[in-house]
Amino acid sequence: MRLAPLFLLAFAYLLTGMLVSHTGLHAQIIPLWIPAGLALAAGIRFGYGVLPGAALGSLIFNLGQPSGWSFAFDAAELAAAVLISGGVLLQAVVGTWLVRHKTGNPLTARGEGRVIRFILLTGFAACMISATIGTLALNLLIQPEGSAGLVQDWLSWWLGDSFGAILITPLALALLTRRGQYTSRPHHFRLIHLFTGALLAILLTNQVYLLQLNNQLGNTFQRDMDVFHANLNRLYHQNLADLGKLERQFVQQQGMTAADFREATSAIFANNPSIRAYSWDPIVLPAARQRFETETRLELNRPDYAIYGDSPHPDDPLVVVQYVEPLELNTAALGFNLLSIEDRRRWVVQSQETGRAVATQILNLTQAPDEPGLLILQPVYLNARIDDSSLLSTEKQLVGFMVGVFTVSRMIDAAIELSHLQGIRVELTESGQAQPFYTRMQGMADNSRFTSLLSHSFDFDFAQQIWHFQISAGPTYLALSPGNNVLPFQSLLVLFSALVTAVILGMHNRETTLAHRVSEQTRNLAFQAQHDPLTGLPNRMKLENDLENSLANPETSHLALMFIDLDRFKLINDSLGHLTGDHLLVELAARWMQELDETATLYRMGGDEFILLQHLPGKDRHHPAIEMAEKLLKSTCRPLQVDGMQLQVTASIGLVFSPSQGRDFNSLVRNADTALHQAKASGKNRMEIYQSSQTDATLLNFELEQDLRLAVNTPQILLHYQPQFSLDDQQLCGLEALVRWQHPHRGMIPPDQFIPLAEETQLIIPLGWQVIDLACRQLAEWLEQGEQPQCVAVNISPLQLLQSDFIEQLNLIVDAYGLSRRLLELEITETLLHQDPDFAFKQLKSLRLAGYRLALDDFGTGYSSFDRLKYMPLDRIKIDRSFVRDIGKNPKDEAIILSIIGLGKSLDIEVLAEGVEDASQQAFLKQHGCDSVQGYLLGRPVAQPVLSRAV
Repeated sequence: MRLAPLFLLAFAYLLTGMLVSHTGLHAQIIPLWIPAGLALAAGIRFGYGVLPGAALGSLIFNLGQPSGWSFAFDAAELAAAVLISGGVLLQAVVGTWLVRHKTGNPLTARGEGRVIRFILLTGFAACMISATIGTLALNLLIQPEGSAGLVQDWLSWWLGDSFGAILITPLALALLTRRGQYTSRPHHFRLIHLFTGALLAILLTNQVYLLQLNNQLGNTFQRDMDVFHANLNRLYHQNLADLGKLERQFVQQQGMTAADFREATSAIFANNPSIRAYSWDPIVLPAARQRFETETRLELNRPDYAIYGDSPHPDDPLVVVQYVEPLELNTAALGFNLLSIEDRRRWVVQSQETGRAVATQILNLTQAPDEPGLLILQPVYLNARIDDSSLLSTEKQLVGFMVGVFTVSRMIDAAIELSHLQGIRVELTESGQAQPFYTRMQGMADNSRFTSLLSHSFDFDFAQQIWHFQISAGPTYLALSPGNNVLPFQSLLVLFSALVTAVILGMHNRETTLAHRVSEQTRNLAFQAQHDPLTGLPNRMKLENDLENSLANPETSHLALMFIDLDRFKLINDSLGHLTGDHLLVELAARWMQELDETATLYRMGGDEFILLQHLPGKDRHHPAIEMAEKLLKSTCRPLQVDGMQLQVTASIGLVFSPSQGRDFNSLVRNADTALHQAKASGKNRMEIYQSSQTDATLLNFELEQDLRLAVNTPQILLHYQPQFSLDDQQLCGLEALVRWQHPHRGMIPPDQFIPLAEETQLIIPLGWQVIDLACRQLAEWLEQGEQPQCVAVNISPLQLLQSDFIEQLNLIVDAYGLSRRLLELEITETLLHQDPDFAFKQLKSLRLAGYRLALDDFGTGYSSFDRLKYMPLDRIKIDRSFVRDIGKNPKDEAIILSIIGLGKSLDIEVLAEGVEDASQQAFLKQHGCDSVQGYLLGRPVAQPVLSRAV
């Protein structure tokens, strides 16, 4: 066996590994592992004998890369590197065997199935070998930086090797193919260029993503540091608060027993993991030392309790640890005199002088000499009685110190745990010191291998001591960060590489077939882009193109465009379902197509809208289009069998002609749509030819709607009042409030011009509330002026009355003005009884119970059932003016009036006649028992009526 190819493979493996080592966060798990593809390609091209070169290259890489190429490694790292290189060799051998015996060379394999098998078996399946051996070796033996856990490490390793095997292997094989072994030189070099371009694109995409990810993780790290700082600060203030709580409890109880102290501190320990111990250190005078020791021994039941540590200053008292909790872990501190050591004495004196809590510098604690720690001393004062000039007075006396005992590691660990941090290094330095007194590695065991990628520093004021924090984040922090989505992105890149490989290799061995398929698919896409997928008819895009081409040619510019829309098609969709609706459209489109000749083309715009474009024989020769429209209308009316049902529908058509009624797509379709709406408004199932006046009317209606939207709830809306008179005593018996619109430019607009528009646009509801409010306001003003108004009648739209909260809102308005509800008469129309009769009756009964008067307006013009009428809680029936107008001229109208009056008498409902304009009408109504009247004969609607007047 020649060694040159083996060492060449080792060198190539090592070199490409070094080149892509910066593409991931882990030192040894690389997301785009190109060497895996090189090893497989070498095995396929040169045989199994060169594959140990891949193992050698892997061994060198995994010994040098983690140590920064210093090759400083221990036995565990050497063992892991050997296992990894063994996995690389085994994977390359298995992959080579699969290619030779199962999938075939990816460059020469024929058929899509072999390409897919190469990707699945040699790429994804075989690469599990190295991933499994490598991740187990790393996680069980050395636990290196950047690990995200065994599962994620395995996935990342597997995906990285799969990328190399899938994308790099074909590229390397193409580069290793000798001249003469390929059939087409341009084809072969194009293959190399495609794979190289894909590789560079993926590497560039990955690099851009890593840059963005680093920025994102940097921001995440900054936020984590802010959270860590806040948690550290919270722990600090919690500790101060806990000390203060103990001090206050001691003062309130004028002292503490050992049991009290244990009970008070146990609750604190349960909620504060950062504290090592609490102690009570009273001040003991030397003369009282023996007595203090005796009492403490008895209280603690510890015969060996004794004060130790003499003060270096003879005048000093003793500051002795009397109680300490938890006792079992801190018995070494019992009896310790804080003043016996100079550094403790200095902080005791400072706390006494300032009267505040003071933190010591870093100390070697008595109960934990191997850990850096500190004390926080909280002075405790009790009131003392003294005799001053025969008068008793009180002053504060220092009796001891509540002492919090902290180890730095506990505080830092607690803050790290609260902040959910991993993979960081924390260094603490006291103010004025050069060397850190504390270093903490979170999530890492070997401090020497920590790689700092991000850092943050801040100063922390700890009870008058300044600590400098230097926090660094390494690869492990980045790997475990919630913002790190490297694995999903790596998965996308690998899947993309698999797709690219499949496409490129497919092109390589199926170029002719693929070119044919691409051409066929292009034609299909072009057809789909210009045709409706449901009916197969040309769509809007096709219509625009055809119409533009026809209008550009003078010989074909004479056209008829019909906008066809099915009448009430929404009812079919809502009742029978959209699927049945779709089937109906298909059947109807097929029927229409049978009616067309070579001059006409049918297009589907969407939904139930179609457009028919017909070429006319010449200018002003419109009869073929009119005949075609009538033919389509008749064809539409014929029953259709759809989903086992016989359906019958109608259509409306708007017709325009080019060039006289439009010279472009937009104007023709817009004008045809206008004509279509006119056909709908005229009763449907008909054809309308566009007239310019339709556009003017549509524009005027649109402008009026926009102005009405602005006018509602403004002073443009006002009320005029028409008086109503009783025929018995000729006195005023009520007023009807009639809405008017004072348009700023068009002047006074009568209600018949804007009320239907308000009903259509739902503006009738806010307009109705405004009318009610204006009427109530006028009634309130009259009452304030001392007038005695009769009831005011207000017309109520069915849309407004059928609102569920109508009565509640009405009561709020009427009650707000302090009005009697009998002053308001609500006029309804017969159409209300047809929309929702059950709810309407319920609303009317509730209104009557609430105290409002009810009147039925325009009685006789609708289709009310007398059976329903007898149950309606009405106060008044109003005879429509269309009957009153022909009194003395039409006996039938007179008979209807007499019937209505008789009906009112029999139901005990007042009858009022509208539109009384001459004395003969009034005389007829009075003669036959009508109760009241209103009309121009008696009074026109005015803004300020006279309330005290007679007929």
